[in-house]
Amino acid sequence: MTSIKQFKVDKKNLNILTANEKKILPFLTEAAKRIDKIFLLQENNQHPGANFYPQGITKREIEYAAQENPKIFSPFTIVEKDKSGRLTAVDYHQKYANLLSPIAKLLIQASGICQNKSFKTYLATLAKSLTTGDYQQADIAWLAVNGSNLDILIGPYERNMDKLFFIKRAYQAQVGIVDRSMTQRAELIRDILYTNIGPREHRVVPPSIVDMRAEHCLLFSGLLGRLLFSEQHLPSDFDTIERHGSRILGYISSMDYKFEKLLWPIFKAVFEKNFQARYSKEILNTANYYYTLLTAIAQHLHRYQNSREKLKELFPVYDEANSMVSGAQHAKHLVLKGIVNQKELEAIMVIQICWIFSEWVVAKKTNAREDYLKGDALTFNFLLRAAAIQEKEGISWPNFAKMFFEIENLALIFTRFLEEGTYWEGQEFLSKYLSLEPFKAFDKRLSKVKPI
Repeated sequence: MTSIKQFKVDKKNLNILTANEKKILPFLTEAAKRIDKIFLLQENNQHPGANFYPQGITKREIEYAAQENPKIFSPFTIVEKDKSGRLTAVDYHQKYANLLSPIAKLLIQASGICQNKSFKTYLATLAKSLTTGDYQQADIAWLAVNGSNLDILIGPYERNMDKLFFIKRAYQAQVGIVDRSMTQRAELIRDILYTNIGPREHRVVPPSIVDMRAEHCLLFSGLLGRLLFSEQHLPSDFDTIERHGSRILGYISSMDYKFEKLLWPIFKAVFEKNFQARYSKEILNTANYYYTLLTAIAQHLHRYQNSREKLKELFPVYDEANSMVSGAQHAKHLVLKGIVNQKELEAIMVIQICWIFSEWVVAKKTNAREDYLKGDALTFNFLLRAAAIQEKEGISWPNFAKMFFEIENLALIFTRFLEEGTYWEGQEFLSKYLSLEPFKAFDKRLSKVKPI
């Protein structure tokens, strides 16, 4: 099944592009589409290690082999068995050379006619990185792009498919048009949160605050096309972030698509009817924009040194849980600054519940987001047991102040786990709150909501 997802983009957004950018665009979209074939070679939902590792071997065998050959645990290698049965590691750019070469040629062609100097450099660097495996140089060049209305990302970024070790990165691609107005709004939200949330001793601190960019997406491919992220925080490695900075991308087209196809139907399905009447479709759609940006910025603000190493395979669960909870909790700063009002804050909390249920719906189609579902299940079960939300002919909350108080309480718990918690503390919390049973009670209500 193809991983390519194309979005409809309004003519007014296409008209933003210069004549030169319109000339480049076909090369970029074709290059992005071709990532689909590589991603499909990596994808395998039947195995926790996807196709990154040989089937039929244990985690211990892989760990033992990695002691002799560290490349086995490189994010950019495929682990295979040689003729003697020994585990070896093959670099991505070598394993997929015949598929990457045509993509690189398309990017070189685009670079050859590009008139924006920084974007031209990035396209050439990206082409080279795909064939040499020097992905960091491409990330650095991408962070240096300015003045371009077009954006493109191609490469191995996210670790979601590696459920054995959360190490191997899957290929993805996207092409988008930068929305200057929405980007400025995102920057305002970022500035408010950075001002109001003080420094922490163990936080991963980049050379400057994170860059923001909102985009109308023309195309997703690879992991992005499969999971349809609404936002991403890139680059993926701490070394590049610490030395060169980072960027949060808000994918407007994906936000709109998921709201119409998933979040709004979920809202109508799971919330109590009288409770529903308090929130219009318009206010929830607006809340979705705010919530998406808030969670992305919260994830960046709560990056802590060694949290990935300490929590091991639990890290993506708590990283997701914390970004969702802290994102909603940080919305209070927007209220204090007059950016959103009390009703919009409530709508943000409603959207949070819709996002939690969206993971349950999507899980019926793919297990690639299993860690997200676990993180959201922790949140939902905690709120249920704290009586912050109730279920009587649908979800509602008896008292918004209590709901928000418990969100703040949970944000403190998750943040502490990421900053200084131990693996065993994380396991203990999971054993207490990780259950999917409460979701099953809503299956009949959600039967008409289709996974996207």
